[in-house]
This record gives sequence, structure tokens and C-alpha cells, in this order.
Amino acid sequence: MLDQFEKQLEYCTYCPRLCQSACPVLATEGNEAHAPWGIMQTLNMVRRGEIPFDEEIAALSYQCLTCKACTEQCHHGNEIPPVLHEVRKLAVKHDLAPPEITGFLEKFHRHNNPFSKDLLQKLKKIVPAKYFQKDTPVIYFASCTTIAQCPEVIRDTFELFEKLKIDFVGIYPESIQCCGYPLITGGLEDEFVELAEINFNTFKQYKTIITGSPACVYTLRETYKEYALGLGSRVVSINEFLEPYLHNINYQIKKSIRTKIIYHDPCYSCRYLHEVDRPRELIGQVTGIQPVEFNHHGEKTACSGQGGCYSIMNKDVSDQICKVRLEEVYEKNIQTIITQCPSCIHKFRKNSNHLIIKDLVSYLNDCIEGTKD
Repeated sequence: MLDQFEKQLEYCTYCPRLCQSACPVLATEGNEAHAPWGIMQTLNMVRRGEIPFDEEIAALSYQCLTCKACTEQCHHGNEIPPVLHEVRKLAVKHDLAPPEITGFLEKFHRHNNPFSKDLLQKLKKIVPAKYFQKDTPVIYFASCTTIAQCPEVIRDTFELFEKLKIDFVGIYPESIQCCGYPLITGGLEDEFVELAEINFNTFKQYKTIITGSPACVYTLRETYKEYALGLGSRVVSINEFLEPYLHNINYQIKKSIRTKIIYHDPCYSCRYLHEVDRPRELIGQVTGIQPVEFNHHGEKTACSGQGGCYSIMNKDVSDQICKVRLEEVYEKNIQTIITQCPSCIHKFRKNSNHLIIKDLVSYLNDCIEGTKD
């Protein structure tokens, strides 16, 4: 068991814990058993046959945000999330997954999304019907979390399209509005593959699939490929799509936009997609200013606490991780956080006191009046 990860497990086991300062779970909980070193050392003992793979070990694999802060800190670039994802898959297959995960799956099955709601019907109330009727090779995939938790981002995205005279993008019109990321990160591989195959057979008819969720970009572009469902270059982030229009179109900027802002790098944007400079360049291009930076930013960013199914298992600690991140915003006396992840937006809003939390596209839409004739 786990022999394919011998190198990663051995590296962590014999490392003098060089990544411990980067781990938000350890920093908040103070439990070294839940630090990267602690988890990997225990899993290495399972690999060696020194201890059994049981419910306690299965639960241990969910004590991680999979934010890759440890990988960024590691001198060897050791990848821990793939190991944990494999353990989670094994936990589900051997009926050892925590009850929170099996309960999550039951909820997911009701409407093929983690919110157990008819998200297509909600989406139809967010954007005009004309966007569902477009016969176009270019579509916008809103993402389940965006529809459920921050629907204004979708509205702002299409409003910005109109301002930039982008009139050829339709909305993804299918009943399943989830890429499957919540399933695969929870170890629910069979369910993920079933959903991904359905999505793939619909997605493959499009030339370009745009999404504003970095976790969706990664899942559609990279994870689908692991199951021979490659969409490849069809999938682009909203920033990639907007960049040439914001550089080449002559648009008007609203007055009084120089509000002090701070930019939060989502883990999937900066450490999975390596998209660090582009959002800052877009802000600078449109406003002429640069955001204030967190002490830990770019690929050194700190997680909001919402990733990797961690909040399902550890809601209180997850919220505390978020509050630690927000403390710096209060200390810098800033009122507005700009980010680009629906999970981060929801988490910050839930745990903040009177802060304005905006998606980057919503912020750009606020700044732009329209194109000049």
C-alpha cells in the first residue's frame, strides 16, 4: 500500500520539519500529528506495514487543506496532496472514510453538487435568458460554489463582457453545474469519474470553456486529463480570457476608484495554476494602482481555511485559520479584500467584521464605465 509514494513519504519522514512554519493547520491547531511531517510519517508506517490502515488513519488524511504551502516551503518540492488524495480514495473504497464524508456524498447526490440545490434554476435567475440561448463555441462555466455562495460574480462577469463588447460568450446550460472537484478532493473517485464523464461529453463540443474558479480550472484542465478526459487548452481562467480585451480595448474608467485594497492569492490560483502576476497586472492596467500585499502573498500565500474538504471535518479550526488571515487586514486598516476564488470569498465574508470582499472580476466591473466610441 502506497508504495508508489515511497519517495515522498521517506523524504517527509526524515526531514527536520522544514515546512512546519508554513502549515496553517499546525499554526492554528498546534498538533504536530496533523502537520505535514506528522501525517506523512504516520502514512509511511502504514506503507511499511508497521501499523494497520484503519478508520483513525483514514481520518488523518482529511486533516489537511491540500493548500500546498508545505510544498512551496520544501527544499525538495515534495508533493503531499497526491499522497493524501490516494489515501482518501482508499478510505472510501474500504468503507473507512469519516461519517462527515459519507454524509457529504449523500448530500451531493441530491442535485449533483455539494449544496444539494437545483443550481441551474438559480443560475437562470442570475443572468438573462439570452445567454442560455446562444449558439456559440465559447461558454462560461460559473461553478457550483459561485452560483450558490457569490452569485453577483456571475452577474458582474456578463456585465463586464457587455461593457467590453464581448458578445459571443454563452452560459453553460446543463443541469450539472459542478466540475467534480469536491468529490475528488474528498476521495470519492468513482462518483467523480461518473460526473466527469457526463461533463466531458458535453464540454467537448465547445472550443473554449471560461471559468472564474481556479479549482475548476485545475480540475477541468488537469484532473480530467488523468482519467483520459482531456479538455486541455479548451479550459481558460477568466483572467486569461479577459487579458487581451483589457489591454487592447479603449474603455472609460469610473471616477473615485482609488480605494485602498488588499489582494488575497487563492491557493489554487498561485500554487496549482501558478497565476500570480496576471491578477495584479489586470488591476494595474485598469486602475493604475497596485494592491497592498499580505505579508505572505503570491506563492507564499496563506490559505483562507476552506480548501480540501477540511472545513467539512474541522469547521471551528477552519474558521480560526480564516480569522488569522483577516487579522492582518484589520491591522493594515484596509476595508476591501480582492480575491478570485468563490470558496475564499464565502469564507472571508462569513468570518469578517464589516469588510468588503470582492471577486477580481466584480472589482474590475466596478471600475470600468464602458468602452469609448
